[in-house]
Amino acid sequence: MQAGFGVGRLHHLVSPQERERVILAAFDAGFRHFDLAPAYGDGLNELELGRILQSRRTQVRIATKFGIPFRPIGELPGPIYFALRVAGKVLRTSFGAQYNRRDFSPQVLIKSLDESLRRLRTDYIDLLLVHEPQTPAEYQTLRDTWPELERQQKLGRIRSFGISGDTQMILDAESSGLIPDAAIRMLPMSNVLCNLPASWFATRTVFVFNVVKHLSKSLGPGRIDTRTLLENFAKALPTSRPILSTHNTDEMKRMGEALAALPDQPGTTR
Repeated sequence: MQAGFGVGRLHHLVSPQERERVILAAFDAGFRHFDLAPAYGDGLNELELGRILQSRRTQVRIATKFGIPFRPIGELPGPIYFALRVAGKVLRTSFGAQYNRRDFSPQVLIKSLDESLRRLRTDYIDLLLVHEPQTPAEYQTLRDTWPELERQQKLGRIRSFGISGDTQMILDAESSGLIPDAAIRMLPMSNVLCNLPASWFATRTVFVFNVVKHLSKSLGPGRIDTRTLLENFAKALPTSRPILSTHNTDEMKRMGEALAALPDQPGTTR
């Protein structure tokens, strides 16, 4: 089974050596799709992924996002960045990402893509995602965004594009014609997603996050066996691709072994 590795919490690791250890352990475990966003770590996570995987760029796929405003404090020297994070918690404010806001305008898309390419040390992004619209009005603003994503794809700066967000809101937007068929979907694992008919998945590429959070409820208390968890995912969503994340290298190895034992999804490509 093909799967992605989530890098959203990489900035929780203070030392560059620890961050490198985690990313390379994921690579060694067989992960080749890495998912992150500029707002994660306020630019730090993209910087570090680009640094660590630069020599392996042709062997991996990188998915990043745009639309959540942030100040790139993650590009500051480490001591200053972590001091600002601590100060933000004490003051109950954010010196970086503003998760309560969204801006998906074509101008913001282009600027965000330019900066992501720089931080990631690459000249193309494999998958660029609209980052979680929160309201029906924000979905309406995407009418001007999809043509720009298609233009960036023709320019070769992105290989594919899509949207990450709430499943029901995306379904509602689809029914209103607000999401093109070519857009890849990244959705949280939920009862809504699991209850969709197989025909819906047949014409869409779907990545799924919050896999452990959702399945742990049905598997009950106690330690969750990695192989059992992924087998349950494959039964529930056989043509989808899970996004997994951990900083535990032993767990990464178990994930890689469990994924290798499961068949690739029919009709999908890496």
